[in-house]
Amino acid sequence: MVYNVKNVELVWRGLTLTGFGSQKVEIIQSGEGKSTQIIYGIFGECFTVPNPKRGWLITATFHPLSLSYPILEQDNLYNFVDTLIVRDLNIGSTDIFTECTIYATGRKKDSDERIVIWQAAKRNNR
Repeated sequence: MVYNVKNVELVWRGLTLTGFGSQKVEIIQSGEGKSTQIIYGIFGECFTVPNPKRGWLITATFHPLSLSYPILEQDNLYNFVDTLIVRDLNIGSTDIFTECTIYATGRKKDSDERIVIWQAAKRNNR
C-alpha cells in the first residue's frame, strides 16, 4: 500500500509528524506465508488464526531539517514501543499499528533525505 504524503497524516507517540521527503509513505506486510493459518483439530474440525510470523513495515522519508526526524532518531536509540497511526485524509480511513518500534533510521544513498522504517506486530488489532 502506498500513500501520497500530501493526503496522509502520521502520528507517532502522540506527535503528528511533519517534514516529509519523498512523495510517498509505503506500508508492506512482512513475514512468511499468508495472513492466516488453518488449524485442524483431532476430530477433523478446522478454524483459521492470524499468522504469528507476519508483521508490518512502514517506511517514510524526511527532509534533513525536519523537526520530526531528530525525535524519531532519538526514539530509535531508546527503543520505544508505541502506536503509529496512519490517516488517509482523502477517504477518511485510519490504520493503527500497535506494538510498533522504529526498525531503522538513516539516510538514503546519494540523497539528502532521511529514511525511517517502523516495524509493527499488529494492524488494527489483528
